[in-house]
Amino acid sequence: MSAYLLRNTKALSLVAGFLFAFVGSLWSFVIVDRLGEQARQLSDIKVELQRQIASLNGIASDYFIANQQGDLIFILRLQSGARHDVADLVYRGNMLDRATPVRNMIGALALAKQLDYRTTYDAYAKLNDEARANLSPRSFGRLKQAEKAIITKGQDRVPLLLNDLFQVETAINANEAKQKQNRVLGIIASNFGAFLLLCANLIATRAEAD
Repeated sequence: MSAYLLRNTKALSLVAGFLFAFVGSLWSFVIVDRLGEQARQLSDIKVELQRQIASLNGIASDYFIANQQGDLIFILRLQSGARHDVADLVYRGNMLDRATPVRNMIGALALAKQLDYRTTYDAYAKLNDEARANLSPRSFGRLKQAEKAIITKGQDRVPLLLNDLFQVETAINANEAKQKQNRVLGIIASNFGAFLLLCANLIATRAEAD
């Protein structure tokens, strides 16, 4: 009876030890690797969101600098005694400078599928050409209004992207916690399997001694 129990205990220990060791290894390869792949995907999304936010903020900053310079030039042009020919040349150059960040913002919004690039840019380019051809307060105001709408539309996306970034960072933190938890579970299962295999060897050794 004792020998029978010992033989069955050994067999059960061997089987259970193998299963726990196998499950521990499989857990590490399948579950942890899957979480690792999810973490890499989330990391790529995070980098892209950060890039978009930095790009939109950079474009807006470039425009505001050019806009302030343009306002100053336009005001100085209206002063008595101003060299209108020189001021006109400088202001026309400024309108070309400010067109660059506006065009970049239109491109960024088009990539985000917030507007149609060709339609929006053609309409803006027409206003810019008209303003350079006729430096009047009316054409100046129309151009600034169009620029403001485009730049504001881009800036309005920043809080939305920041919210998406926060959610992605939260998901990354949760993923890292799950990876740590599952690594621990895999190690526990593997170690328990090794313990059972050790027990089976001890039982076999004792049975041989008896």
